[in-house]
Amino acid sequence: MLQQRKKDYLQRLIEEFFKRLQQVIDENKLLTDAERKSVLDECFEFFHTNFEVTQNNEVHLLMEKINDNDLLEQYAKLLMIEYDITNKKDRGNLVKALDIIEYIQNADTTYSWERTVLREDLLHRLDEGI
Repeated sequence: MLQQRKKDYLQRLIEEFFKRLQQVIDENKLLTDAERKSVLDECFEFFHTNFEVTQNNEVHLLMEKINDNDLLEQYAKLLMIEYDITNKKDRGNLVKALDIIEYIQNADTTYSWERTVLREDLLHRLDEGI
């Protein structure tokens, strides 16, 4: 029961971060580059603080440390959003996000339309970057 409460709490915090990130994407003319970077840094700091992960971690290590499909999916979204809104176009992070999503699709028996769309978005970005 305690583990579920912690997961729910973490999920709520992550959702709040992604609401802020969505504001960055939708209203990027109103936010400075410094503000956009700050929101991204807060999200990555959340994962670092709660799961001891860094952006330099390999995919298998991320899966071990985060160990929850919903949270892994959120992390993959974060990597994609970073690619979209920053000047740093790190294809390695897109590949990492795609690996995470494909792992979840293979490991989770529940179908997720959102996950399928996210996978397609990642593939599209990777194809564009070539």
